[in-house]
Amino acid sequence: MKSLLISIIILSSVFSMDTVKNLNIDKFMGKWYVISNIPNFVEKGCKNAYDIYTLNDDGTVDVFYYAIKKDEEFTIKQNGEIIDKVHNSTWEMRFTKPYIPFYRAPYKVIILDDKYNYMVIGYPGNTYGWIMCRNNYMDESLYQSILDDLENNFGYNKEHFKRVIHE
Repeated sequence: MKSLLISIIILSSVFSMDTVKNLNIDKFMGKWYVISNIPNFVEKGCKNAYDIYTLNDDGTVDVFYYAIKKDEEFTIKQNGEIIDKVHNSTWEMRFTKPYIPFYRAPYKVIILDDKYNYMVIGYPGNTYGWIMCRNNYMDESLYQSILDDLENNFGYNKEHFKRVIHE
């Protein structure tokens, strides 16, 4: 047990969860398709998944998740508060539908294309992650390059990411 704890400490000091710098929040808004993720229990079995990001007047961001799960429409509504006001890339998400009081999920934009065509959301401890794109498909070489980046620079295991089916 002690060696496992030491390994975790060493890995966390080697790999950081640095977020992108100077995220343009207006360009970031819109539709993002989930290309791949480390699925949580809610997302397992979902296909045709995407998020729609909308900036609110108060500076928060509404996130509407849509997918097909067990051949039925499946939705989640979240609201994000931007924590890092300098770079706009670290948020706290709360679930508004279904409503989960007192729970705040971390949200970190760790990779973002200069043209805002693809991005990666990281999660502390690398237990979850999302690779997203403005289209419902991604070039295989780009996808593999992102996975390599996640493994080499953020400490993710690329084998944990699962492709999301888009029909």
